[in-house]
Amino acid sequence: MDLNNYYYNVFKHKKMEVKDFIINREGLADFYVLAIDENTVPSKSMVVFYNKKMMINRDITNLAITAYNKIYSQKSLIIVDSMAASGVSSIRILKECRNVKKIYINDINPIAIKLIKKNITLNKLDKPKHKIEISRKDANFLLSEIAQDDCFTSEQEKYKPNIISIDPFGTPNRYLNSAFKAIQKVNGLLCVTATDTPVLFGIKQNACLRKYLSKSLHSEYCKEIGARILIYFISRMANINNLGIIPLLTFSYKHFIRIFALTFKNKEIITKFIKNYGYIIHCQYCGYRTTLKNQPLHIFENCPLCNTKDTLDYAGPLWLEEIHDNQFIKEILILNQKIGYKCKNRIDKLLNLALEEINMPVSYYNIHKLSQNLKLPYVPKMHVIQNKIKEKGYKVSRTHFDFLSIKTNMGLNLIKDSLLDLKS
Repeated sequence: MDLNNYYYNVFKHKKMEVKDFIINREGLADFYVLAIDENTVPSKSMVVFYNKKMMINRDITNLAITAYNKIYSQKSLIIVDSMAASGVSSIRILKECRNVKKIYINDINPIAIKLIKKNITLNKLDKPKHKIEISRKDANFLLSEIAQDDCFTSEQEKYKPNIISIDPFGTPNRYLNSAFKAIQKVNGLLCVTATDTPVLFGIKQNACLRKYLSKSLHSEYCKEIGARILIYFISRMANINNLGIIPLLTFSYKHFIRIFALTFKNKEIITKFIKNYGYIIHCQYCGYRTTLKNQPLHIFENCPLCNTKDTLDYAGPLWLEEIHDNQFIKEILILNQKIGYKCKNRIDKLLNLALEEINMPVSYYNIHKLSQNLKLPYVPKMHVIQNKIKEKGYKVSRTHFDFLSIKTNMGLNLIKDSLLDLKS
């Protein structure tokens, strides 16, 4: 018998005792996790899911909620944590974010619900100023209920959630349609996590076609391709619901991608935004890449750069325009300095690199890989190659997707020439 299934059945029917728990602390929240789950590899087999490595995700989410509340929606917030597990995300939101009017804390796991209630009591939130609604439902069912309830109110937008967080183990694809039906239609904040990175990063291309209706591509810049495929899919699901999205912050970290996107409702602008969808053409031989905003009905037989035949591949459809908002990220950086989370320095580095990516081309070049291909005796320091590219009149930046890579509008052959110049 699977040990976790055994404990699942035990905890489902028994009263939980002190020995069953371990207390952890994250941000301003103290919370229990089940002792049986404490040292296990995060997986679906856990009795109640909890992943310590996702703390940076929760830190940035709370910073993003606070920034959103300041920039886009100064009113009291209604928030949906659709897959709460232990409830740590929701409890941290209640303790670290201001202006929370109501929060839905939901999980389909009955043991998770027991743990959530225990954690709320531990943090003295059982008699709060906020209205907490705990439910044990499928996330789609909860979101559909919320959307339906709003249909019977005279002021629909008044009661719609401002913020919905979708943070599943795996793909978020099946929850997006319900989320767009439930969320505030103008200036709602959708927070989406995907942990099925092998699918989005081109290792499981058939799965990507099934799940995201897009072809992924395994390349040196596959993390950015995966993020842009996810944004494309989120945007298309918004379009189906007569909405559009504006990406405010996109980041890839270790095993997950997190997207923060703002909703809008304007058919003319939505139609214009469809031009943001397109494809990346990539040469598997020389590394040449370019973007196309129209469907590639025909891919060139030969690579335009190296003239090699049958080496061109593509990824898409995907989102080709900006994936970050300058004002939003700068506000988060200010808040990060004030709050001082445990992950403060990592957040600062990640977001400052994300700022550099704004107004830069799609894709990036790994300097270590290029140096190896050119048989250079050493790998140039990043600031040295950046200065060399700037001297030649081109734009260049680092990227949060890969700390060993650069983004630039300089062509690949010129980048190689610049690296060779540094050798001499």
